[in-house]
Amino acid sequence: MSKLFGSLAIIVGLAGCVTDAGLVVPAGPPAVACKPGVVFVVGGVGGIDPIGPAARLALPMAGVPHEIRDFVWTHGTGCLLKDLRDTHYVLTRAEELAQEIHQVKAADPDRPIYLVGHSGGAGLALAAAELLPPASLERIILLSAAVAPNYDLRPALRATCREIVSFNSCIDRFWLCWGTSHFGTIDRVYGPSAGLDGFVVPSDLDEESRWLYQRLVQVSWKPEMVLAQHTGLHHSTCMPGFLARQVAPWLMP
Repeated sequence: MSKLFGSLAIIVGLAGCVTDAGLVVPAGPPAVACKPGVVFVVGGVGGIDPIGPAARLALPMAGVPHEIRDFVWTHGTGCLLKDLRDTHYVLTRAEELAQEIHQVKAADPDRPIYLVGHSGGAGLALAAAELLPPASLERIILLSAAVAPNYDLRPALRATCREIVSFNSCIDRFWLCWGTSHFGTIDRVYGPSAGLDGFVVPSDLDEESRWLYQRLVQVSWKPEMVLAQHTGLHHSTCMPGFLARQVAPWLMP
């Protein structure tokens, strides 16, 4: 394990030397020193998602000042279908995540909180956000989201002060097209996922909803992202180089 972390550290260091990896960063003034907060990282189904260890390594090395918490929620290693199909269990664990966020805010209301969800974990992160008061979160980052493209993001957007940022890839077809068409998304819809071609913004929005959806940022895979270890395939959004180059800027002020 120590050799693995050592190798990952070298990779992250190399990724930091990349000058152009399809980088998309938050708009606004230059980053300033911020109060350390909490980043809750929610992996996908099956208990085999590498994003937790990768985030704990890569994000601090990229300068993210916050505490990184890996929210482990699955039934156990290899239980992919059980995790995917047990909606009651998923929603119960989403309530637990929301309660953890409440506890952080109760202890320090000014402490910023971010959610990072990968694959099926993106759905759990969204479900937790929907249980929170308005403006409880700074941002939500969705990586290869295994939820339906028409998932209603308005409740989660209300819970955020800033953006929901969703990274998608049109070549992530095995997991997010074939897989979710045959076995369903985490929100139990059969068909391609939002992590493939992005979320569909409803056409019949009222004024408040249009304002909310203006804070949805969708970042599609580009070939140059390979330089940051994102090959366009499903688990490459968990790679340390990608987290350091593409995700870390969204976890800053």
